[in-house]
Amino acid sequence: MKIPTISIASHRITRLIIGGNPYSGISHHSAAASEAMEDYYTTRQIMADLRQAEENGINTVLARADRHIMRTLNEYWNAGGTIQWIAQTPKDTEYANLNDYLQIIARYKPTAIYHHGGTTDKLYAEGRLGSLRDGLKRIRDLGCAVGIGTHDPQVLKYCYTEGYDVDFYVCALYNHTRHRELYLPDDRYTAFAAIQAIPMPIIAIKVLAAGRNEPRDAFQLALENIKPTDAMAVGMYTRFQPDQIRQNALTVGKLMSEPGVSGFEKKSSVPCYFEIEGS
Repeated sequence: MKIPTISIASHRITRLIIGGNPYSGISHHSAAASEAMEDYYTTRQIMADLRQAEENGINTVLARADRHIMRTLNEYWNAGGTIQWIAQTPKDTEYANLNDYLQIIARYKPTAIYHHGGTTDKLYAEGRLGSLRDGLKRIRDLGCAVGIGTHDPQVLKYCYTEGYDVDFYVCALYNHTRHRELYLPDDRYTAFAAIQAIPMPIIAIKVLAAGRNEPRDAFQLALENIKPTDAMAVGMYTRFQPDQIRQNALTVGKLMSEPGVSGFEKKSSVPCYFEIEGS
């Protein structure tokens, strides 16, 4: 399956990215579901899923920079895998110093590093988002593409208008910071309006509402309302559907070959109530 790509800095990234939340036991359903993911995703199983992703045209994984993830990726690459890694920093409660932890992440040569969305939103709420600039510069100095994650379109707007030095953003289609595990359909349209207004690559996450949405309809809605220069990162859990990665790649590939589904082109029905100052 041929999946179109976008450009982030000097890298070509498939518009469907495999998401790593399941590998870290993050189900966004329940403690029991998260524990089941941890039991299922051994190093061997993560590597099998990454192989399936590459075999079906996905060239990038977006995953937390947890210690076990970095070790697994290293083993996968040593075994011949070539998938690119977009690293998400952990929560701010999981490291003592961001710059020191960025140095650890950089040892594994990620394509890009982006700042954890929940922590971004916390800093914004506390009026301390400016403190993030040093960390972004550190990522730039380490030779990686630089990103900021958020669950709140208002934060996305703020970072762009304030000129944060990034190559891309990661934005949730559902406002997890405000609504936690309530996946409200209207949140998506607020996110789409922000994504459309910002002329930079954006990776949309929470496309399937952590498995609550029917894949084809959710993929189509997202692809019709993000820009052609944007991508989607989607967590895929193969325990109960071993070929889920292949099926998702086929679905997205077919959708992107249909007229009008390749990306927002000034014709979306999304309400235009989100504007960037000066645009």
